[in-house]
Amino acid sequence: MSWTLVAAVALPALAGLLGSVGGSHRGVTTRSTVVLTALSLAAALVAAAAVAVDGPLSVVVERSDGSALVGLHADRVGVVLLCLICGVSTVVQGFAGRYLRGDARAQRFHAVAALMTAATAATAIAATLVGLAVAWTLSGVALCVLLNLYRELPAARDGVRRTVRAFAIGDGALWIAVAVAVATWGDLDLRSLGEDAPALASDGVALATVACLIVVAAIARSAQLPLQGWLPATLAAPTPVSALLHAGVVNAGGVLLVRLSPVFGASTAATHLAFAAGAATAVYGTALMLVKPDIKGALAHSTMGQMGFMIMTCGLGAFAAAIFHLAAHGMYKATLFLGSGSAVHRHVRHRKAPPIAALGRARTVAAAAGALVVSGAVLGASVLVLYGEAAGSTIALLLFAWATAAWASFGWLLRQPSLAGALTVVGAIVLAVPLYVWLLDAFSAFLAPALAGAGTQTASPWLLMIPGAALLLASLARLGPRSRLASLHEALYVAALGAGDAGARGRRRWARRVARPAAPAPALTSQTSGGVA
Repeated sequence: MSWTLVAAVALPALAGLLGSVGGSHRGVTTRSTVVLTALSLAAALVAAAAVAVDGPLSVVVERSDGSALVGLHADRVGVVLLCLICGVSTVVQGFAGRYLRGDARAQRFHAVAALMTAATAATAIAATLVGLAVAWTLSGVALCVLLNLYRELPAARDGVRRTVRAFAIGDGALWIAVAVAVATWGDLDLRSLGEDAPALASDGVALATVACLIVVAAIARSAQLPLQGWLPATLAAPTPVSALLHAGVVNAGGVLLVRLSPVFGASTAATHLAFAAGAATAVYGTALMLVKPDIKGALAHSTMGQMGFMIMTCGLGAFAAAIFHLAAHGMYKATLFLGSGSAVHRHVRHRKAPPIAALGRARTVAAAAGALVVSGAVLGASVLVLYGEAAGSTIALLLFAWATAAWASFGWLLRQPSLAGALTVVGAIVLAVPLYVWLLDAFSAFLAPALAGAGTQTASPWLLMIPGAALLLASLARLGPRSRLASLHEALYVAALGAGDAGARGRRRWARRVARPAAPAPALTSQTSGGVA
């Protein structure tokens, strides 16, 4: 079954080449690109079944000592990522066949998207560190080409410039890490990286240097602070490009940390750096997402916050949970971007939603307390009954599941302050929370053999109290009466608006606008409502 790995990478690459030389047969080459990408998904699914039954698959050219020179290797983590990459690409390219029909750039999009799929798939299953770095760089280059499809738009050119700068920093850090690793240990064979990690740790300086540089590369590719500015600047790209970006390429930071977890997880400095960047970005991206008035802008900052959560999870050493949320977010965010033009439907849905009732302070506090208690009790019982042996970091991350369930329940109770509303909340929590816990446990158990060699020098779960306290403070400020907390909420809201605008146009320009009266705002453009049509 090793041929399935070659097919999963080679078929999209072949599709890209056919699309590049297709000439006047645009319809034929577009359809062939979609078909070949779909066949790569079929090969990935076959590979996943084979790995689940028989263990890892490899197609490598070996040196005389048995180490890999070049090739592909897929364990359980690799096949999960492979299925996600090929699946999202197949759906997006099928959607783009209709979305870009009649557009002169459609063939170029399909060709470059297929090549990017091949490079991203190779990143997920490369057998050597050098091979991973080559595929990583090719994936970034392909993304920049896709973002440049509508280069006549000033916003598109600005997005490309910002992306190239951020990727140059990240890719430069990765290649320096590769150079240090090769000079110190030789080209690392990722098939046995977990077994070789103790020997690598004998050179602590080189290990820490490589691990921290890997984190810098992940920060740049996944739009983490302080290199987050490029992601919101890419909104002028066509919706299919945004879907591929937010569901695939931006996940590469987490993929890199998980694939190199024996090296990354062996450095305390690297894991704490990842946790700090991820936690700060999770709070920052979520705050900006809540104040963005346009759909794609809100989705972009939502992705930023989700990637922060993923990087923070890697810093805690909960690598299985990181892959679980990476896969779930990829499918979910691709769906949201492909449907981002349905603004009217969203507006109608909000208009049909019951208004928030004025319950009074006592009943509001009771609704909040009930949401916290019920969701916490169900989550605790689910963990005790359904969850197997789990690391403390994974259990600590479930606090965010508790907060999510409690906040959703509280919002529902504000709109439905009745016995029927309370019973609906309890029923939803009883069904959804145990299902989430069971899926996370099953996924963690499935990936456990592939993550057995991950490093253990991870950030303490107690550090989760920092972003947790920030989110709690924001919630209290949102719910508080006219008081200092309410004033704090208003100040945070204005700051988030300014930060979101600064991310797209430049912090100094925003500062000048708020310092003096601004000119009347221009009419809303297509970028505000969903990008280039």
